[in-house]
Amino acid sequence: MSKKEILDWFTVNSESLSVEKILFVLCVSFAVGIVIFITYRLAYTGVSYNGRFNTGNVVIVLITSVIMLMISSNMAISLGMVGALSIVRFRTAIKDPSDTIYIFWAIVEGLCVGAQIYKLAVISTIFIAIVLLASSYYANVRKKYLIIIRGGKDTDLELIKATLKPYYPKMGVRASNYVGERCEIICEVSARQEMNVEAITALRNCKHVSGVNWLLEMGERIG
Repeated sequence: MSKKEILDWFTVNSESLSVEKILFVLCVSFAVGIVIFITYRLAYTGVSYNGRFNTGNVVIVLITSVIMLMISSNMAISLGMVGALSIVRFRTAIKDPSDTIYIFWAIVEGLCVGAQIYKLAVISTIFIAIVLLASSYYANVRKKYLIIIRGGKDTDLELIKATLKPYYPKMGVRASNYVGERCEIICEVSARQEMNVEAITALRNCKHVSGVNWLLEMGERIG
């Protein structure tokens, strides 16, 4: 094998990429991205839905599949791509840790489609979507709430617990702070329904209680 033939082997694609193949890969990538888009929209349980982030997941699948096509089509480009990606630093802060799952999911499916392993891409996309939707449904069936009770220094913690027990048997006290003439008690309860008005009314009728706040607990965020 001559020197020219060796160089051509590194720089020339052994299997040319036709327009039909490129469009087919992009279409499959787009279909996979749509599944990720719908899954994120249905499974999202945060405070404010970010449509731009969700759209970005679809674009990530497309971009990753294009990168894989470039790497598989030309050895020189693949080596250059490794060097180029190794110096890129992404410093965008992700507020919700669960969003990292969807970013990683989009990248992995883009790699599968770009490598033209369509069976793995389709099966894994459907399976992961079912798992995420099922876990989201399970999280929504029984929610955790924080009840913040504010009152005077003579507020009785045991009375607060006894008042909540009939409504929420599995309740617990997260914190109890007494500062000067005021106190703040934070209780955690688990329930299937939304805010229980009767429980809030009963707490407000407790002696020395001046205010009650009801918050939905959502992992690291409260909304």
